[in-house]
Amino acid sequence: MNQEKKSYMKNRQRNIAILKRNRSLLKVTIVILAAGLSLSYLDRTNIGEPLIWLGVIIFVYAFFTGMIARLQLKSEK
Repeated sequence: MNQEKKSYMKNRQRNIAILKRNRSLLKVTIVILAAGLSLSYLDRTNIGEPLIWLGVIIFVYAFFTGMIARLQLKSEK
């Protein structure tokens, strides 16, 4: 294989790995958000609010890295 093809395959594998990682990361984010919302509902806001913010930050990170990976996969075709 020539160098260009190898580079293409490495980039594609990296972007697919990012997408797979983000799927599992979003599942964890849902659990964190659910825990934060339930604790806030039970008047444990000192614990619940930081969990909600943590969940939002993780969600935003996973969303944008996934979007960038998808755009790179589409642009390579």
